[in-house]
Amino acid sequence: MAKHNLRHLLPLLFVATVVASPSTASGSSLTSPPATPPIAAPPTANSSTPTAYEMLEQYNLTRGILPEGVTGYVLRPDGSFEVYLPGDCNIHAANMQIKYSSRIAGNIQAQSIRGLEGVKVEMMLVWIGVTQVTRTNDQLNFFAGSISKSFPIGNFANSPHCNS
Repeated sequence: MAKHNLRHLLPLLFVATVVASPSTASGSSLTSPPATPPIAAPPTANSSTPTAYEMLEQYNLTRGILPEGVTGYVLRPDGSFEVYLPGDCNIHAANMQIKYSSRIAGNIQAQSIRGLEGVKVEMMLVWIGVTQVTRTNDQLNFFAGSISKSFPIGNFANSPHCNS
């Protein structure tokens, strides 16, 4: 029971710490939902705000499920989040075309993201939204419509570069 309560308490403590501390210029801040996406700024040497990539790792996921270039993010106490990229992003990975919107949203919990918005994969010339990502042991499972596919987590150790 204590472990269950701790899982819910950690995001709340994180929110309280960031909200109580002065704003950082790291570009990956935790704030109230912005009217417009945050602008990227160079990280400060003493920034204590975790990046979006570090937050994924805190939820036992891996940074490589987000492309390079995140300009900011919002993580709410209920696990809902928004991640911002400077623009739409196309990636070719695992013999698939993947599109990330400039705004990605969903709900994160330990080892899973549900209700994912802003990520699509091309399957048989049709673009299908990726709605869920889960981790089972050393596998990442991606769900798009009624289709799911699993990959070794090691394939996502590094964030991919967006194609122009």
